[in-house]
Amino acid sequence: MHLWGDEDVDWDGINAAARYIGYWLRKWGRLPVRDFKEKYGTVRIYCGFGWHSFQDIFYPGYVYYRLPKWFRDIDWFVFYTCRFIVLINYVILPIHRKLYRWRYLSAIKKWPHLRKEILVCADWPEELRGL
Repeated sequence: MHLWGDEDVDWDGINAAARYIGYWLRKWGRLPVRDFKEKYGTVRIYCGFGWHSFQDIFYPGYVYYRLPKWFRDIDWFVFYTCRFIVLINYVILPIHRKLYRWRYLSAIKKWPHLRKEILVCADWPEELRGL
């Protein structure tokens, strides 16, 4: 979208918007945000919806398992063997989608001049229709 070195682009605003969305979704929304950054003058938030293990609840966004091995075994049993994941995501997915949309909307209100840069490379554009 933009070339590196363009002087008419608010690079600091784009970085701030990426941090504003990514940190909040990971910390308070408990979404599994894997990475957030500015790339080619656009905001990139790499995330998914729902929880797939206790790791996603306690340490969202971490790739490596941070809980003890005995807890990992319990985690595997509860989420995959007992199919608890289907029940919990039935409730969590709509909440995550609303939080995702709300945070993007608040970022657009905070940086209205960066609307296009914030929305153009969103991971889930179908959740942001109408913004």
